[in-house]
Amino acid sequence: MNRIHPDIRSATIKSCKFVIDNLYLLYKSPDNMKLEHRLKLEQLGLSPSEALVYLAVLHHGPLAATAIASETGLPRTGVYPTLCSLVEKGLIEGGFGHGSKFMAITPEEALRGLIAREEQTLSERQQIAKELTKALPHLPDDAESALDDFVQVIRTPLLIGERLTRLQLEATRLVEGIVKAPILVPSPWNPAQRTAMERGVRYKALYERAAIEDPKIAPYIDSWIAGGEEARVFDGDLPYKFVVFDQEVVLSTIIRRSGHPTALLVRNVPYARGISTLFEFFWKQSKPLRREALKTSRAPSKTSAKSAPKTDQASQRTSRNGRGSRHAKV
Repeated sequence: MNRIHPDIRSATIKSCKFVIDNLYLLYKSPDNMKLEHRLKLEQLGLSPSEALVYLAVLHHGPLAATAIASETGLPRTGVYPTLCSLVEKGLIEGGFGHGSKFMAITPEEALRGLIAREEQTLSERQQIAKELTKALPHLPDDAESALDDFVQVIRTPLLIGERLTRLQLEATRLVEGIVKAPILVPSPWNPAQRTAMERGVRYKALYERAAIEDPKIAPYIDSWIAGGEEARVFDGDLPYKFVVFDQEVVLSTIIRRSGHPTALLVRNVPYARGISTLFEFFWKQSKPLRREALKTSRAPSKTSAKSAPKTDQASQRTSRNGRGSRHAKV
């Protein structure tokens, strides 16, 4: 039987425990708390509509499909497939007759079963990956994506985000990063960073002034700082985006002429320490970034809003990252 990485299992269990311990607050919580619960359920594998429906039934008690559509704002025709999916996943139960009501399974039982199924799926995928590793041919020594034992080129936002998550879970002491626009899929949630910080890993983020004024990034900085990372802002242009892990591994991101991101992963201690020294050089020339300072920088004038250039589809695609979809800023 394949073993699941302890840090990945721990991060998953902590997310599940958070939802179990806090769902009862829905009866008296503000909208932002409800949003937090919905996002947590999505992290556990539910779709946005599944999370909305489950929380609606949990909050209001047994409901018919029509009432669920009214509470969630989902079209009635879209509620039935979502209900069927939730029944299959063991999160709700209900009758099959016209007008029958659906009732939520208790969070303790429902989410425990959900995690068990996710672990089983992950175990099966690990076995398939193990078999494919042996069966598929190896890349040639001169392959562009594997320059040597220390350097790797990562070409898609999804793979960049997944690798960033793994590196955060592997970090033991320090994570240093320069933040420049664009950020791929910005989001207030980064379970890997939270897990690492709970283990005592120190996070230092250096923001370029243009980054904290970017409307695609600014709304999320407050939650990142609130999460415990040390943040500073540099008044000027920073060289390029990178993240250094324990002064041993460097993940740097560049945008190609096509508008698509590419990351360079280097596992070399002398190189990583050199990049860390570069980071420290700019860090000492920067000012602490505090949450109260962000409020004044988030209110652009009407003139600047009207004159802001429109972004094309290519640039919109490149402004998606793993910070939020379970990844951090890259």
